[in-house]
Amino acid sequence: MCLASLLAHAQSPTSAELDARRLRDAGDLAAAARLLGAALADEPDNAGVAGLLGETLYWLQDVAGARAVYDTALVRHPRDASLRLSYARMLAETGDRAGARAVLAPLRAPPPGATRGAAAEVDALLGTIAYWDGDFTTARRLFEAALRADPAQADARRQLQEILAATRSWVRISPDASHDDQPLDRVGIGLEAGWFATPLVPVTVRFHPGRYALELDEGTTRGWWQGEAAVRHFAPALRLDTELAAGLLRHPGGAEAIDWHGRAMVGLRLPAHLTAEVRVDRTPYLHTRASLDTRVIARSATGVLRWQHPRGWLGEAAYGRQQFPDGNIVASAWAWQLVPLIGTPVGELQAGYAFGREHAGESRFVLANPTQPFLPGDPRYSTAGRYDPYYTPSRLVSHSAIAAATLRPSATTTIRAGGAYALHAIEDAPALSVSAGQVLRTMSPRTFSPWNARGSIEIALPNGLTLSADGEFGRAAFYRWSKGGVHLTYHFASGAGSRTVGP
Repeated sequence: MCLASLLAHAQSPTSAELDARRLRDAGDLAAAARLLGAALADEPDNAGVAGLLGETLYWLQDVAGARAVYDTALVRHPRDASLRLSYARMLAETGDRAGARAVLAPLRAPPPGATRGAAAEVDALLGTIAYWDGDFTTARRLFEAALRADPAQADARRQLQEILAATRSWVRISPDASHDDQPLDRVGIGLEAGWFATPLVPVTVRFHPGRYALELDEGTTRGWWQGEAAVRHFAPALRLDTELAAGLLRHPGGAEAIDWHGRAMVGLRLPAHLTAEVRVDRTPYLHTRASLDTRVIARSATGVLRWQHPRGWLGEAAYGRQQFPDGNIVASAWAWQLVPLIGTPVGELQAGYAFGREHAGESRFVLANPTQPFLPGDPRYSTAGRYDPYYTPSRLVSHSAIAAATLRPSATTTIRAGGAYALHAIEDAPALSVSAGQVLRTMSPRTFSPWNARGSIEIALPNGLTLSADGEFGRAAFYRWSKGGVHLTYHFASGAGSRTVGP
């Protein structure tokens, strides 16, 4: 709907407006702005010329000039719906959403002569602002009100459908497998169900049983399972994200080894597309052969600052501390930045840099075979080592090149790939030796080249089904790994409490 038709008593466009629109349609924005500026100087009370000039200056990226025109025009025409809607749309699109709401506030009580279309435009724009803020509850209410007033509001209908699609309940089944050179092979199957108590409160239940196969002990397997329930919430007024999750784990070491795990997160959405997050976890550690025999539950606290710009700039900086049952602490810090290189509707390409640092207070590198029939010093005595029961990095520092790509070959298929390769990585590597009949641990600098690569494909199938598959492989400081999984997701027809409006 044209903004000039929002009021029943709207003036017919002047010749200057018509000429300016023709110039804008031809792509000559600067000439249109000059024409409109001269027309407004001759007719300072012409609200239509002022609104068109403000919009044209905005398109020319002269936001300050557009603001000045709109502010002056609203002093002369405080109840003009077209002016307020045009100004508010510009403010919302340039990030001043609070200013946009303030400009629209007088229109929440429609002025005399305002059409139903004007009220619908106000609700639709306020709904869009709430949608951009992540306030799905308010956005849905406003979009529904806009569609009741004017079913022809295409943007409101589209965004309402996006909210309903994003808040549909789902069930998922995910068989997966992994291998590393500890050596450990693992197979499992993930079962997940989720629903939205409200558009801002998703609740998820997961259960993941599986088995470890130990290559060194042929035919030996260890069963395990892990389950949890999680609830998230977003408070738009506070711009606060929270999450709580808790569950039980049956350790591979035995049926009696059942323990609990959980996490809590608080995140604050800041201006400039930043998010600050603090997270605490209590999680099982199952990344070494020894950790299958010895139950290891780690407690960690992590602070993260994320940057996610709509134009494809992504970044993160974090610091975390992980404490193990024996009191040992592993401290980690990392940061990365991705820069958009290509951005089209068909796909995106990003590249960047990552830095990481890890250090443990004490080493847990010990003899791989502590009980041998030979004494230390005997040539047959093995000084081969392993981390028991968990990995302890020592002054590990890495600098890596990273990349990510997304391809959409069709409307139903999305392919993603990414990876990292360390341009330089160094650590104090442990080694065991025998001196005077005693086994000693020494640390010496070594360089190495960790890397990883990952990919996924997602296909939207008919009847609410989505099929996806992903895989990852790479090399870390002390082992190589590969893993993959397939996921079949069914989304129910509509979101929690949803209802559509109109045809």
